[in-house]
Amino acid sequence: MNCLLFFFLLAISVSLSLAYDVSHFYVCSTDYVKKERNFLCQVSKFNMNVSLPPKADEFFNCCMETSDWMSRSNKALLVDQLAKDMKKYGFDSRSAIEKVGIDCRREMGSKINGRGYLLCFLTDRRTSKGFKNMLKKKEGEFFTKQSYCKSS
Repeated sequence: MNCLLFFFLLAISVSLSLAYDVSHFYVCSTDYVKKERNFLCQVSKFNMNVSLPPKADEFFNCCMETSDWMSRSNKALLVDQLAKDMKKYGFDSRSAIEKVGIDCRREMGSKINGRGYLLCFLTDRRTSKGFKNMLKKKEGEFFTKQSYCKSS
């Protein structure tokens, strides 16, 4: 019995230590906008210029904050973590990330939020391709595996 318990605990600790990437976009979508199929369909296809449901800002903020790409307290871009995540998926230009973040904050001012940063990184030529690639891979559960666009 003790041996069985030992192997069970060992199996749990090994599986937890594998550090699978969690799809923050998927988790946040279930928390805030799970019934908004058209919205989720458009966002999963990188169309951020879609009419926003009531909890859209909370959804985008959740995505950026739980990914550790945006500060919860002052909405500052957390460049180090975003650069680390993007480098892991083939984009290695920290300076481009910094510049896009600065330009975005300057343009949006105090209204900066998760959606604003996402729009900036998806539309700026310096980061668009790398950011989309990283999201497709890191957030694959949301951007590639879910079928939001199919009718239920």
